[in-house]
Parts: sequence; C-alpha cells; structure tokens
Amino acid sequence: MKDYSILMPKYRFRSLLDITPEDLRKMGAKAVGLDIDNTVAPDGTFRYLEGVREWVDDIIAAGFQITLITNGTLIRVLPVSRFLGGLPFVHLSRKPSPRSLIKAAKRMGIEISELAMLGDQLFSDVKAANRCGAIAVRIDPMDAKSLYPHYYEWKAKREQPILDEFEKLHGYGVYDD
Repeated sequence: MKDYSILMPKYRFRSLLDITPEDLRKMGAKAVGLDIDNTVAPDGTFRYLEGVREWVDDIIAAGFQITLITNGTLIRVLPVSRFLGGLPFVHLSRKPSPRSLIKAAKRMGIEISELAMLGDQLFSDVKAANRCGAIAVRIDPMDAKSLYPHYYEWKAKREQPILDEFEKLHGYGVYDD
C-alpha cells in the first residue's frame, strides 16, 4: 500500500458552506486559508457558490480571519476578493509549495498550525497544508467545471484511492481523534 500521508486531509466536507465556526474551533483553527477554483466558484468563472458571501461574513463575524490563497493570477483573484468583501489574498501561490500558506499565516499573526487551509485539491491545497503543518481540509469540488474537464477526470482518478483510504478512517465533518 502506498503512503498517502502527505496527501491525506485532516478533515473533509462536501461543501465550503458545511463548515461552521464551531467546526473551525474544534479543528484548532484561528484563521482560514481559502482556495478559489472549485471551492468558491467553478474553475475560471465568476459564478460563485450560492451563499458564499454570507458564509464569509459569518466566519469573520465569529472572529476568524480569512485569506484567499490561490495559484491564480491577480486578474482572477482581485474580482473574487472584492466580491467576498475585500478579503486579503496571496495569488500565484504555487501550491503545493507551502510558502503561500506560511506567508498568509504570518500576515494574520497566527501560528501555521492554527491555519485551516480549505481547498478542493489533494495534490495542491492539502499537500501544501501538510507540508507546513497547517490544518488540511478537503472540500469536495463543485460539480460545475467550466474549464479543463479532462484534467478534472484525470485528477479525480488519482485522488480516489486516497479518498477511499480517508473514508476507512473518517467520515465527513469534524471528528474526535
């Protein structure tokens, strides 16, 4: 059996909207690193997940900081940031490199272990989080994928054995160790 530990999320949720402030507290998070593509909006689009703006407002109102952390360009992240109330961001982050997560945590004045990185990709978001000791949270990708459908099919096949292994250990949501 392969060692999937660097790709294994700590937690898994069906949708970003399923995560509550209480869930974040149980995880030990003080702040959120938030991926964009297929987490907040379908890849390359500005068709946002219905209710995402309210979710961001609720998380911030509960005392958590949020920073967008994306491999995307400024052209991609700036409108998303504005839509979500002017969230700070790190773009061209080169995930799975952990540098962008470390940079975001430093900006927010927290330890990297207090950052919950929320994203849809095991090979970028989760791997980056695990590389630096952040809390790796996998969000199931949004159904609508407007760009690169073959890439997403290929990625899903590569991720499935890891997710199957995760399912043997845990279900969705926050669990007790």
